[in-house]
Amino acid sequence: MSSEKNTNKPISAVEFTPIVTPEIERSSPISFGLMGLLALGTIGAVVMLLLYLSKPVVFTIDPTDSEIRVSGLSFNIGENYLFLKGDYQLEATKTGYFPLSYQFSVNDTDNQEISLELLPLPGNIELTSTLSDITVSIDNQQEILAPAMLRDISQGVHQLSIRKYRYFPLDQEIIVEGLGKTQQLNIDLKPAWGQVRFTSIPSGANLYIDGNLRGPTPLTTEVLETGSEFTFKSLGYKPLNGTVSVKAGTLSEYNPVELVVSDGSLTILSTPSEANITLDGAFLGLSPMTTNVSPFKEHTVELYREGYLKNTQKFSVDPEQVFEVNINLKANIGSIAITLNPDDASLMVDNRLMGVGSQVLTLPAKPHLLKISKPGYQSQAIEITPRPDQAQSLSVKLLTVQQAYWASRPNFIKSPVESTLKLFRPNNAAFSLGAPRRQPGRRANEIERPVVLDRPFYLATKEINNEQFRQWKTQHSSSSVKGMSLDMANQPVTNISWEQAALFCNWLSRKSGLTAFYESENGSITRINWQSNGYRLPTEAEWAWTAKVDKQGLANQFPWNNNLYPPMEPIDNYADVSAKYLLPFTIAQYNDGYAVAAPVGSFEPNSKGLYNMAGNVSEWTNDYYDIQISRGAAAIDPTGPQAGNRHVIRGASWALGSRSELRSSFREAGFEARLDVGFRIARYVDNSGAVP
Repeated sequence: MSSEKNTNKPISAVEFTPIVTPEIERSSPISFGLMGLLALGTIGAVVMLLLYLSKPVVFTIDPTDSEIRVSGLSFNIGENYLFLKGDYQLEATKTGYFPLSYQFSVNDTDNQEISLELLPLPGNIELTSTLSDITVSIDNQQEILAPAMLRDISQGVHQLSIRKYRYFPLDQEIIVEGLGKTQQLNIDLKPAWGQVRFTSIPSGANLYIDGNLRGPTPLTTEVLETGSEFTFKSLGYKPLNGTVSVKAGTLSEYNPVELVVSDGSLTILSTPSEANITLDGAFLGLSPMTTNVSPFKEHTVELYREGYLKNTQKFSVDPEQVFEVNINLKANIGSIAITLNPDDASLMVDNRLMGVGSQVLTLPAKPHLLKISKPGYQSQAIEITPRPDQAQSLSVKLLTVQQAYWASRPNFIKSPVESTLKLFRPNNAAFSLGAPRRQPGRRANEIERPVVLDRPFYLATKEINNEQFRQWKTQHSSSSVKGMSLDMANQPVTNISWEQAALFCNWLSRKSGLTAFYESENGSITRINWQSNGYRLPTEAEWAWTAKVDKQGLANQFPWNNNLYPPMEPIDNYADVSAKYLLPFTIAQYNDGYAVAAPVGSFEPNSKGLYNMAGNVSEWTNDYYDIQISRGAAAIDPTGPQAGNRHVIRGASWALGSRSELRSSFREAGFEARLDVGFRIARYVDNSGAVP
């Protein structure tokens, strides 16, 4: 509407033509009102339906004044929000805090409560100080040099560690406000040093504090209260080290330091090297060597080595002087005449071949290792030391392998029960078992047949006595004959079977650490291990050869080396007149002094050094008994039949006295124990695989 008015213009009539329009039916005013009410009712009904279907949710947010925005359709009534069922996104923000985004779901649960917390932003700490190069660490993790800015430190209490050389350390707590704010912290450290005056004798020595040169003495300089290391250095003198501390802010004086003159350096060389060195009488070691020596005094160095003459020199050094001694040692020579047997044996000296045969050696006067060898002979190694002032000679005889083998085997050994065994080396000794057909007293079981003994063996010089046997069987009794005891300690053990004698031998083998000669099960002998060198009973051939054949290789009809019966004087224990009340037969006019068994070792030994091979008790041998017919060729080291029921018994006893029984060829057989049968032990030198 215009604001301008023309009040002076007259109003005039205008021509008017009415517009003719179709007639329109108009509603009455009541109809419009009703429609409005219906619309409002509809909206109200929708709202009420939404309110009915919505679920209340209460949000609790720290801090409480945070701004909240929720996605989707919701109704806010105070602290309560009404949501239809579904998924929603909440955004919360506040200055100084990290924004929060939270997803949640509304379900059929009534009165949901959601608690949320905004995290504060970190803060900064501006470190200020009038000092520089301050080392600062926070919570022992981050370390920087201050003055500086510590950035992005989380809100809360933190531990600061502040350090600077020559200042007292500082540890303190700091409360970081955070929220993106910057706080200031001024660092003020207390000095940790004082002043110390140093002097030295002589003066002018360079003084180092904690490795840093401070200047020549006398000097006043800073020293840490916590302690500082100092060093005095001066040309011609040994460095002097120490530690010193001083109360901060004070001045003190250190006691004058007297320096010690420096050593000189001595290097000792020699030709040849590895000579023994003594300095002023004290052993230092082997050349070459470098050592320190005191200045301004005379020293004596001495070098010596085996095979060389001793060399002595004197010298002196100045402080810090490097002195070298180079000494040529003169060889100390001696000669040795070497005679070799065989003459074509090789000679080596210190693993160097010198040639073949006897020769004169010129060698340094020190220990040398000689080795003499020849194929088929046992090598020898000998250590010799030539003497320059004395001619020497050495004779060496090599043994063949066989000679060396036997040289290493003792002629006598001791069993665990202290019986002595003698070594016998038959060396293919040929003789006859049995007796000639025309020999008076010959028995049918004494068929003469040739044998050869070659394998070396040990044989006990005496029979096993009761004391020795009872070390194995403590309760054994050899019994008695009509009141005459056979049970005294030194009498030969009797009243034992062949098997008991064999098991005793196995017991001796075990005590000696040897393989048993007899294999047994449940106390019974099952087989013989001829490979073993364990204790055993002698074979019949071994027993006969040692009892019958003298040193000249002659076989004797009787043990007393002639063909006369009866013996003229007591040579062993037989059925004599002292046993006439015990035995049906005795030797007339023969008295050996023992009615029953005599102590072992009684009477003189035979030509092979064995006792009681002719009498006292008959003896078990290893062989099964039979009557073997000669097959022409000699049997070598015969061991008798492989099986049988009885074993061979050899030798006469205190109960025997006839011409037939006293012959060297007399043999019996048995298995069970007898009162006049004992045994002696034997063993091979080595197992059958050993080659002498």
